Amino acid sequence: MNLRIASRSVLVAVLSGTALVQGQQSQDPYAPTYTECPSDLTIRAASEGLSRRETLWKDARSEAVLNSMETYLNNANITGLDVGEYVQRLNTSTVPVVGLAISGGGTQSGIGGLGIWQAFDGRHPASVRAGTGGLGQILYYLTGLSGGGAVTVAILAANDFSTTEHILRTTNFSIDYETGPTGNDTEYFENIFQTVGSKAEQNFPVSVADVFGQWWGVWLPENATFMSWSHVARRGTAFESGQAPMPIVVLAEVIPGTSPEIGGLMYPGRNSTNGFDLTSYEVTPFKFGSWLGGRIQAFFPTEWLGTAVNNGTVQNRSECVQGFDQIGFIQGSTANAFTAYLIDDFYNIPVFAKRSLQGALETRQSDTGDVRIPPGQEDNPFVQLVGQVASVFNQTFNESLWATYPNPFENYNEAMEGVDELLLLDGSLTGETDPIRPLIVPDRDVDLIIVYEASSDAAYNWVNGTNLINSAQSAHEGNIPFPEIPDVQTIVGLGLNRQPTFFGCNASAGTPLVLYLPNSPWSAYANFTFYKSSFTDTQINATLGNAFELATYGQEEEWSACLACAAVNASLARVEMEIPDQCTQCFNMHCWNGKTIQDEVTSAAFDLKLRLQSDVSYREWNESIWNNQSAQVSTGGSSGTEDSSNDDTGASSTTFASQGTMGLVTVLTMMAMGFSLL
Repeated sequence: MNLRIASRSVLVAVLSGTALVQGQQSQDPYAPTYTECPSDLTIRAASEGLSRRETLWKDARSEAVLNSMETYLNNANITGLDVGEYVQRLNTSTVPVVGLAISGGGTQSGIGGLGIWQAFDGRHPASVRAGTGGLGQILYYLTGLSGGGAVTVAILAANDFSTTEHILRTTNFSIDYETGPTGNDTEYFENIFQTVGSKAEQNFPVSVADVFGQWWGVWLPENATFMSWSHVARRGTAFESGQAPMPIVVLAEVIPGTSPEIGGLMYPGRNSTNGFDLTSYEVTPFKFGSWLGGRIQAFFPTEWLGTAVNNGTVQNRSECVQGFDQIGFIQGSTANAFTAYLIDDFYNIPVFAKRSLQGALETRQSDTGDVRIPPGQEDNPFVQLVGQVASVFNQTFNESLWATYPNPFENYNEAMEGVDELLLLDGSLTGETDPIRPLIVPDRDVDLIIVYEASSDAAYNWVNGTNLINSAQSAHEGNIPFPEIPDVQTIVGLGLNRQPTFFGCNASAGTPLVLYLPNSPWSAYANFTFYKSSFTDTQINATLGNAFELATYGQEEEWSACLACAAVNASLARVEMEIPDQCTQCFNMHCWNGKTIQDEVTSAAFDLKLRLQSDVSYREWNESIWNNQSAQVSTGGSSGTEDSSNDDTGASSTTFASQGTMGLVTVLTMMAMGFSLL
């Protein structure tokens, strides 16, 4: 496939970045600043449990959840549950704890995640009518990585967890983040390099992740463009007051000299036994660090990231750093999968979970300390952009690939001895594109984990369960309670990748219940390519609407009660109340029953039709809806007939819902979100 190289004017702007950097003033809002350190700035060991700030926040959130519980359950309408008695028995230690995870998958997952949020939002009339509205008001944690982190979680956090309707009024998704608000490539790149250059002027490391984060930032509210992630916890915000869930973004890392590499390109290197050992970093408004597994189990305050710390001690108490945790940089960090695409493009070797079943990953060690660019790849647009970042900021190609964080854990333990920088990237590269790790931390006591996955790990850009399987593997390796998840053959053969499914209904006490919401075609073919960088109103509404139908099970009459049963199941035991018969019936119907299938999985299994309009072909839908700007599409709540059967596969000529020329930034977006050109 031929890729259009960027226009000369854009490359000239990039090449002239040195001048742009030198001319940028240090007060640029993207540049971190130095200030006096707080007296209590320390590293906190994960073994100490939740931080004081998270504990206090969780108490406030519990009060808000208690105040919302009765309204939600009355609307969900569980037959046989005395809502008044249940709520009366509840307290902050027995209330249900629910977490929602939004997977990687570029804008496919990021926009779909906003649709899931809407389907659970008690402020959205259609969600209230469907009986699922109100679940969002009792959520404790909202996690995301890659597209789910850069779009769903970041946009919600930047908008103070407002409604999706509000976001659609304040965010213009028709702006193409490949070219920026004006469509002028040269001006766009000039502004980006000036912005990023201000950070370099303050002697902080910069990389492609900084540049990439600026692209995502065009969809943030104007007043949040340069906000810090820690600002989400400022006094008066919905999160700080306990009125919204905790936003958590997940990152992975590579370790020079330890991580496997191919031609100098490092990757985390997951295999069948080491998933738990790959460090999973989380960024909350309070803390940055890792819980169990990996080479560090400790946390540092997010607000003070970038500060020089050695062996747990700040090196200069008059030079602590603020503003390093820019929301754009966090977006660019969690979506930074550049190395994966280059490995695939240079050597045709898969790294992502979506292709992991095609064979073992070949490894080749580099002969030098930098990346080897194979002959003929010099004009590759990925190589060009990373190379320009390296040139402008006087770095090697390899140094420009990573989201680079000054390591607050340097010399904190043996594994961090002499490690002055952390090289972070898209958490999907560990094979766990579902950001579940923060939700299975025993200290957080999560009862129900809802996983929305749009990772495109299967044919036609649908999912096959590989990432959920990998998360279960990692949890089991770490002796962390997690439900058994069947293999890909079973998930696909039973249709569990095409509809909401519970796992762990009969697991032992202490094991969270998992609800898997796989992106699948209910009212729309929402399997457009990862790299789609702008949307018409029709396309946004279609994507949101499809997620709504998935989350509400096509507005099936008893699904709302079933969902509420899952939310309160563990809590009912804590307050010593019987589980209603309707809940038992629900779990019998919608939970994986342990049956397995060993039939070969072929691409035909993913050639799907619309579940709510099976007589409409992809071609008809694509022409009449997706590419028709005058089409009227609801974001959720439209009528439809629910088909409860598993046999909903059908033929379609193609299920790539976006077409067009791929320019430099388009392709880079594809690569950074994990999409492979085959």
